[in-house]
Amino acid sequence: MESFSSFLVLSFGALFAILNPMATIPPFMAMTSDNTVGDRNRMARTACAVACGVLITFALSGMTILNFFGITVPAFRIAGGLVLIRASFILLQGERPTGVSPEERREGVAKDDISITPLAIPILCGPGTITAAILISSQATTWYHTAALTTVIGVIYSGIFLLLRFASANRDFLGDTPIKITSRLMGLILVAVAVQFMLDGLREAGGLGA
Repeated sequence: MESFSSFLVLSFGALFAILNPMATIPPFMAMTSDNTVGDRNRMARTACAVACGVLITFALSGMTILNFFGITVPAFRIAGGLVLIRASFILLQGERPTGVSPEERREGVAKDDISITPLAIPILCGPGTITAAILISSQATTWYHTAALTTVIGVIYSGIFLLLRFASANRDFLGDTPIKITSRLMGLILVAVAVQFMLDGLREAGGLGA
């Protein structure tokens, strides 16, 4: 059984790593280059609120979704671990696993409002992030754990909003090198979390000894 402290560390570490707030800045600034600071702040606030709401919804309903499709927790942990490993490899290359195609990014540049798509979905809340949230929620054994997970999600998205707001007013404060270094560090953390999820899934399925 996960202790509360270890669950809290897992929740924050896994979600912070895959969201990688620093790497959110370049696509956000690129797609809002023609907008005013006020417009960028408004879009960042809306996007973070929407992404936070979507992720909390999936975190709270994850087990219901799995049960509906007849998916066992061990199976989802193994499959989810594979998804997170793919995302971690992208981070290790200094990129961000947003799931946004070049065409979607060009469309975002042309849009007047990118707050819902592609900023909230899928940049701030994509398949990898949703998978991580469901995996973490599957380890919640008490309502304290669930409350901690939702709080962590809220705190991280609040931090992302503040970071994007700061970037809006200080466009040149961050170069490419710090972002790439951060992405690689987050990728290393995430790959370890992904492997642990897979090992837990295999153990629960009887594939590994105790």
